[in-house]
Amino acid sequence: MTRILTGILIALVLGTPALAQETETDAESAAHYFDRLDQKKQGFFTLADMQRIEAKTFIRTDDNKDGLLTLSEYNFGIPEEEQAVIERFTRRFRLADADNNGRITMDEYMAFCARVVAAADANQDGRVTKDEFVAASGGGATE
Repeated sequence: MTRILTGILIALVLGTPALAQETETDAESAAHYFDRLDQKKQGFFTLADMQRIEAKTFIRTDDNKDGLLTLSEYNFGIPEEEQAVIERFTRRFRLADADNNGRITMDEYMAFCARVVAAADANQDGRVTKDEFVAASGGGATE
């Protein structure tokens, strides 16, 4: 049951096969996102890595600098014709918006990162490898 919930959470974060871009599979999407999170190129990322990277993204995305992200801010800059991407980001926004008030606080976003890492870290060693991340997305192994 835990494995099913893990797959659902990661799939919602990365997109689902029906909504993914035609040229990118779930495994490829997960691998690209993993590469963004593994900035030190160690073959893994930690919760601290993800939170550091996503906190910078949060601050940069908060256009009016009020400490809250709206869906409009979160999706800003995604071309209208990229509906699959808009839908994926909208799902991610809704998962992060813990109190469902239409705004994400930094605390909510950091808690969301913690849920993603906990769901992907199959062996619970505090390090999410590419294989773990891709497997949690439903994409299978990377090699």
